[in-house]
Amino acid sequence: MTKLLRFNRLRMSYRSQNLLAQLKSRTGLTPNITGRFAICMSLNNRSVPNPDEFDEKGSEIHPSVLFGEYEDVFMALMIQRLNRDRLDPKTYLNRMTRAHFNRGVIALFARIHNLSDIERVIDEERNAVG
Repeated sequence: MTKLLRFNRLRMSYRSQNLLAQLKSRTGLTPNITGRFAICMSLNNRSVPNPDEFDEKGSEIHPSVLFGEYEDVFMALMIQRLNRDRLDPKTYLNRMTRAHFNRGVIALFARIHNLSDIERVIDEERNAVG
């Protein structure tokens, strides 16, 4: 019987925690919403993030809060990406989810100055796919 894969609580880096707070003040969007965008942006980046680049000194966020009703969608996206990167999902799911989250927050922060930037970034990311 195979064990079902599940996301653990994600401990963000201290830098990501601060950047998410600034993004909230810029846009009014909560960290779970911007975190979802951040993960998607990182998944869209073809390079593999290095989990060791990010400390674990920030807040924890529970998967049900981070992903909400889309947890299964994010699970499928992460498994697909891990397989593409030739990383075993059972071993690397949570470590790489955390890496994609942190890398994505840093990338998103550089591109979002106010709420109206969100639509532009989504369009740019959509056009960058494939």
